[in-house]
Amino acid sequence: MSVDLLQLNVDTLFEQHSVLEIDTVQKKIQTVVENKREELRTMVGERYRDLLKAADTIAAMQTSAGTLIDQVHCVQANCQSLNEQQLLGFKTALTPTATTSEALLQQRAVGKQLNNYYSTMVQIKLLSSLPELIWTHIDKEEFYAATELFLFSRHISTGLQLDAKNALMQQLPVARKQWEILRPFHVTIKQSVIAVLEREQLSAEMAVDCMQSLLLLEKCDLSHVLQTFLQLRATAFVNSLQSQHSDVEKDKPRRVKERILASLNILNGTIELLDKCLLENGLLFKRLAESSATTSPPSITRMDSSERQLAHLLPDIISGYRPQFETPQLTPEKLGEALRQWMAKIDGLASKQLQEIFALVSNMQTIQDIKSAARGSGRHSYNELEEQLKLPQAQLDFYRIKYMPLINARVQEIVRSSWAAAMQQTYEKVVAMVQTSTAPAPLLIWREQSDDLPLSLAAALSDQPKRLANRTKGYDSATIELCAQFDAQLAAIVQELNVLLQEQTTRAEDKLTLINFLRTTAQQQLTEYLTQLKALQLQEQQALLQALRNTLALIELCPNLKLCFCQPTSWRQWAGNLTAAGVEHWQRMCSLIEEEMLHMWQLIIDDILAAHSCADKLPQAITHDVVLRDFPLWQTQTLEQRDEEHDQNVQSTIRIPNQPRLSLQTYLHQLIESLNIAVPQTLPSKVLQSFNQKLLTQLLSHYEELAAAECTKTSQNIALQLYFDLKFLERVFGVSREERSLYEHFHALQRSLRDCIDPFDFELFAEHITTHVSRSTARLHGELGVLTPPPATSQGNSTATNASALSHESDPNVLCLSSTGSTSLWFPLLPIVMPQTAAGVVHSERKTLAVEPEKPTTTTPTRKPSTRKTDGNKSKSGAASFFGMSQEWFR
Repeated sequence: MSVDLLQLNVDTLFEQHSVLEIDTVQKKIQTVVENKREELRTMVGERYRDLLKAADTIAAMQTSAGTLIDQVHCVQANCQSLNEQQLLGFKTALTPTATTSEALLQQRAVGKQLNNYYSTMVQIKLLSSLPELIWTHIDKEEFYAATELFLFSRHISTGLQLDAKNALMQQLPVARKQWEILRPFHVTIKQSVIAVLEREQLSAEMAVDCMQSLLLLEKCDLSHVLQTFLQLRATAFVNSLQSQHSDVEKDKPRRVKERILASLNILNGTIELLDKCLLENGLLFKRLAESSATTSPPSITRMDSSERQLAHLLPDIISGYRPQFETPQLTPEKLGEALRQWMAKIDGLASKQLQEIFALVSNMQTIQDIKSAARGSGRHSYNELEEQLKLPQAQLDFYRIKYMPLINARVQEIVRSSWAAAMQQTYEKVVAMVQTSTAPAPLLIWREQSDDLPLSLAAALSDQPKRLANRTKGYDSATIELCAQFDAQLAAIVQELNVLLQEQTTRAEDKLTLINFLRTTAQQQLTEYLTQLKALQLQEQQALLQALRNTLALIELCPNLKLCFCQPTSWRQWAGNLTAAGVEHWQRMCSLIEEEMLHMWQLIIDDILAAHSCADKLPQAITHDVVLRDFPLWQTQTLEQRDEEHDQNVQSTIRIPNQPRLSLQTYLHQLIESLNIAVPQTLPSKVLQSFNQKLLTQLLSHYEELAAAECTKTSQNIALQLYFDLKFLERVFGVSREERSLYEHFHALQRSLRDCIDPFDFELFAEHITTHVSRSTARLHGELGVLTPPPATSQGNSTATNASALSHESDPNVLCLSSTGSTSLWFPLLPIVMPQTAAGVVHSERKTLAVEPEKPTTTTPTRKPSTRKTDGNKSKSGAASFFGMSQEWFR
């Protein structure tokens, strides 16, 4: 049976349940009662100790309260006695003369009551006048005078309150009410002092007045006032970094430069105030000495003239009241320790907030204005002050130790961010140009345009890029515009940095650091640009061409890029040894870019060679059908010899190959045509050299297979034609000893083919083959000009560099357009083939056979070199000035 035992109705229980059920209910109720009784005993036992302890505490409190009441009664009695003796005039002891009349006593009593009345009235009048006077001094920011008057009012009010049981005072409740009006001035004056000490501009006189007011108002020692002063100046430092002006111009936002300079002025001004006010013989100690002197005027002299005239009615304790100061003690050690703690706090505030403020500076001109203004804000030397305060050297120059590192860091960040933005914009434009790149029409590339040539001599002599010269390098108008924009951004960076470097206040080591940082940033950004460009993994020929030409154009068409590495002339007075290092870094960067671009060139030439492989274009085996189709008609040569035995001339006829195989010529022409379609401009020399090496490697592999074939070993004519092809390739591609592996491969293959030819026949054919190779090379040199290297690189002998330079002058077939490493471009003109004497050829061939390695012959100019030098110097210099290209273009 589940029922609530506390809500049982006995009558209902007996009516509805049996006896057994009622007995069960009774047992349950008994169990509950026993449980409750046990819980009550437990609770009383646990709380008994707390009850005893509380009782003891109550008894002790009763005793303490009784003692306190007795002491309050004693103090009240003493104050009443003091009031009767001093505040209401000193009581003169009655002369115990029995002859004194009652009239004299009554007269004295009446006079005393009258004086007491007048004194009380004057004191109440002073209390009524003091609020307005105190407000006047607060408005004038004369806080010490306001504090002195407040203490004077408290002194008067205390005396009147002690005489509260007097019948006269009971009739004048205005005295108590007047003190209620004066009481809040304690907080008002303190708040006004704190507000003034938190100002950005604070004079020494005002600071002394505020500190003197705090000393008098708070009744504290000078160390506490110093801590309060420094804490308030730290608050002023934090407030100066806010984006709003003071209370007068709260709604007007402040510029970043003003906030930074205001914070610096507060720090420097605080040090100046400490120097003027708190050091030995400071202004504060002088003011305290003047206020504590016995000759200082009493406080009542600050009242109006009407109140001062009633001073004779006041007791001496009120009319002669003046504030009292304890002799302040502040040693330089204590001041230095407090200053160290304050500087540590400033470091914590400046490390975060100042850095955030400097992050808002966006240009170098603002930084220059900050440095110029900060130069005159602080003193020139803090050594003497640091010695007095026993501080470490150079701890008080806040501009040098806190602001200069932030300024330099911000300058570097501006340079880095500007460089990164310029480089990122350039990269994005390059990517966009790469994605939209299309193959230009071949005829459109070399079509003459109106803006190709400069329109005036001044334009020709200017440093602006010449359109005709840029077209020869594959730089279109979009690429030139891209470089112009990038160079303009770099020019802005160099110009802004030049503003700081030209400033006289910037230290030499800081200038050197900025110059070095500019070079490092430029190097990092260019390296990152190359990394991003490589990450694109371009495969298409036009995309690769567009990317590498835009990148190479940055070096040639952006002079300010070089200035970031090689400092301008005006910077070299600070750069010192960095000038040579900058040139070296610039050369390394150019080499790095050229190396990466060469890799892109190799992708292009690999694609071209893969599409036009010699394995697909040339016959893999030489059969009779191939001989009929592929081998050209050999030249028949008649030899005449003297037969000594029969004393007669014997004539014999031999057939000698006079040109390479037709399939080889066709393959080279197809390769040139494909190369012209892919790259209309001529390949740079390094790219051409790499292309030729890969091409010759494929051709040598092909000829090696042909030389190893059985038909070649059994047919002397086939071996002779293949030998002629190899000699032709070696001569026309200018394979020299410097290319050791390729050179040895050529001659090893030639020796293997020569072994297939009868030695007597080969000795008879050798001179004629060499002559035919030379003639065929001269005849096909112009047709194969796209593949043939320039004469300077085709000479196999190890001559001096001067000889290679002269080869440009002696061969009019090739015009040098540029000579900057892998960016060097060569533009072949129509071939000029000159006849050569057979004697000279035979003589040179004999020398070649004697030494085994063969030297390529060069074409003979149509005019004498001396005449060309003398007649062409003036024409070259004049034409170079007009067309906007160097004299080397006309070689």
